[in-house]
Amino acid sequence: MTYLHQTLSEQLRIGEHEIERRKIYMGFTDEDVKALKDALPWVEPLVPDLVDQFYVLQTAIPEISLVIGDRETLSNLHSSMNQYILDLFSGQYHFDYVDKRLRIGKVHQRIGVSPKLYLSGINQLQLLLEDLIDDNAEFQGIDGRLLKRAVRKLLYFDNQFVFDTYIAALQSEVEAVNTQLEAYASRLEMQVAQRTKELTELSMRDPMTNLYNQRAFYDQLEKGGALAERNNGFFCVLYLDVNHFKTVNDTYGHKMGDQVLIAVAMAINETVRKSETAARYGGDEFCIILPSTKVENLAFYCERLFAEFDKLKPLDVTLSVGGAEVSPQSGYDVEALIVRADKQMYLAKKRAHESKTHELMVEV
Repeated sequence: MTYLHQTLSEQLRIGEHEIERRKIYMGFTDEDVKALKDALPWVEPLVPDLVDQFYVLQTAIPEISLVIGDRETLSNLHSSMNQYILDLFSGQYHFDYVDKRLRIGKVHQRIGVSPKLYLSGINQLQLLLEDLIDDNAEFQGIDGRLLKRAVRKLLYFDNQFVFDTYIAALQSEVEAVNTQLEAYASRLEMQVAQRTKELTELSMRDPMTNLYNQRAFYDQLEKGGALAERNNGFFCVLYLDVNHFKTVNDTYGHKMGDQVLIAVAMAINETVRKSETAARYGGDEFCIILPSTKVENLAFYCERLFAEFDKLKPLDVTLSVGGAEVSPQSGYDVEALIVRADKQMYLAKKRAHESKTHELMVEV
């Protein structure tokens, strides 16, 4: 619900029934109303002098003087206080009167008047009004004690509503802070989740090539093998090795060896699809998981891989690749699959030693 067109009383859900109930709490009776209303004619001309006295006393307090700030604000406060005192003796203490009290509280809270300063001011006003009544009671022929008691009850009645606005403002501030904290906590939670995801991903990566490491490779291998078995499908692994890699390190240094490994990783990344997983298995050995792939399709795949590597390699080195598959015929033992692919890779390496070219050997 929007508050734009509601009075403060409506916003704080203070209706006539609540107002009457609070009067009962204060013992504020029709007798008090009559005493206040009857005093208005002789009080009214004395109000301006009383307001002047009030602000002389108030501005002598440094904290209050600092809040008031300038002459224009002081003039406005004089006018407002003059009207407030007249309202005290109006005899009308219903919805409109309460709404004015709430607005007074709202204004004081907004300009930074703390509860202690507000109560200090109300106490000062009560003392001045009581002095005014004492000075004029005999002359006006009134029961000064009754009138002072009525003023005191009404000021306490007013203070309830003023502090309702202070409390409402504090609740709004708390709610706003809570909303900010919840938003911050949500953002922090998202950042932690994202960072956790990033760190998890980093823990699964080989730092040099940015391919998956051996641990992550086996996780993907087991998942892929299980999926293939459930679907009664095919699943291949390629096992790669750089030929004469030790000679490269010994001849050109380990930095050049690293460049060769990075070139292999880049060639693999250019070749694999999103559904496929590539990993640095260890040293100069790499593995690629090819879901839903039959062994007879590996030659075409490797032709692309070899072509990409030839474009990127810093030295004239070649690759040996072994391939094997799991299938309904061969079974779904993924541990054995790696051994079988590794065996084919060593057969390819023997052939590469003679041909000095890239070689692929697969199970027939």
